[in-house]
Amino acid sequence: MKDETREPEVPTRDTAGYDGAEDQAREHGPRPGPADAGEFRRSPETVAGAGEVRPGSEDADGSGAAPVLPELDAEELHDRWQRAVAETENQRKRYERRLEEVRLAERDRVSEAWLPVVDHLELALQHAAADPEAIIAGVEGVCRQAYAVLARLGYQRIAAVGEPFDPALHDAAQVRQEPQAAPGTVVQVLRAGYGSDRGLLRPATVVVQAGPDEREARS
Repeated sequence: MKDETREPEVPTRDTAGYDGAEDQAREHGPRPGPADAGEFRRSPETVAGAGEVRPGSEDADGSGAAPVLPELDAEELHDRWQRAVAETENQRKRYERRLEEVRLAERDRVSEAWLPVVDHLELALQHAAADPEAIIAGVEGVCRQAYAVLARLGYQRIAAVGEPFDPALHDAAQVRQEPQAAPGTVVQVLRAGYGSDRGLLRPATVVVQAGPDEREARS
């Protein structure tokens, strides 16, 4: 007697067009589509833990999502406030001490630069009974030394004759006529001025050559 039991036949498929999608769909359900493949679905707990706002959560006035702030008690807040105030006060005192130290150091530096000038002036006074020409030469040397000190401190001398009058650098004390002088130029410096890269320390007091209109008025 022959065994009538036969294994079910497996339908054949073209291997070139078979990818197993139908069998996977029967065993595991439909495969996710392109829209589902890249989407990561998170639970509401995960969303809330990541800092996002759950749908439906709003402020009391309904304007938007309510921010989640850390809970701090009054004692901790008061302690933080006291620490901030103390640190600010200490920083202010440190800056004040530092500014005072810088100011005193700069004053010492300027005074030290002027000490040689004072020394030479004292020597000139000690030899006041000497030859007048030697005294004059000594005073001129001290004057040049004083100019050099001011230059080292960053202040340039403004005392040039023949330059055009500049109201930003000169203060005209007098206007007069000088032969061979161009109108509107400095013909005499009564008091030298000084300036630096930060600005003018003192304008030069000068005498200015009269212009053509002033010459005609005087004549």
